[in-house]
Amino acid sequence: MHINLRNLEAINELPLERTMLNQNQLRRLEAIDRWLREIRDSKEFGQLEYSPDVMLGDAIQAVGELLDFHVPYDYKPTNFTNEEWDSYLEQKPVMHIRRVIPWREKISSFILDAASSVAILSLLTTSFMVVGTIFCHGVDRIEQSRGEEYHPTWIYNAKILEGSAIASIAVFLGASLMAACVAGDQNDA
Repeated sequence: MHINLRNLEAINELPLERTMLNQNQLRRLEAIDRWLREIRDSKEFGQLEYSPDVMLGDAIQAVGELLDFHVPYDYKPTNFTNEEWDSYLEQKPVMHIRRVIPWREKISSFILDAASSVAILSLLTTSFMVVGTIFCHGVDRIEQSRGEEYHPTWIYNAKILEGSAIASIAVFLGASLMAACVAGDQNDA
C-alpha cells in the first residue's frame, strides 16, 4: 500500500471543524455526571466488591472531560434551577419494551409446560400405584395364611393397582415423547 505524503500533509492542514452538542445533550450529560457521583458516593456502592475493567470514576472523568471540552454556543445554564431540572428528569416517562411472542412459540411453550406437568404427575401416580400393589400383595399373603377363610379380594385390588401403574407409565412415556417432539421442533425453527 502506497501512501502519498502530500495528501497526508494536506489532510493535516484542513481546518478542524468542531461539532457542538445541543442544550438537551449537555443537560443529559450533567445529569449523568450527578447520578454517577451519587452512585459512587452511596453507602451501598461502597459495600460492593466491584472491580471491572472500567471503574465508575473513569466514567465520571470521561463525562466531565466531555463537558469541559464543549463550549456550548446555545447553552444557558440559568434556564432551569436545580430543583426544576430534577423535577423535569423525574417526570420523564419510562419506556417499557414488550417482546411480542409469536403464536407458534406460545403454543409450543404451552405444550411443553403441559407435558412436563403431566409427566411429573404420572410418575407420582405410578409410584403410589406400585406401593399400593405391593401392599395388596402383602395383605393377600397374610390372608392366604388363614387357610379356609381366605377370600381373594386383595389380589384383585393388587391387579387393579398394577394395571393402573402400567397405564400411568404409558401416560408418562407419551408425555415425554410429546415434549421431546415439541422441543426438537423448536430447535429446528
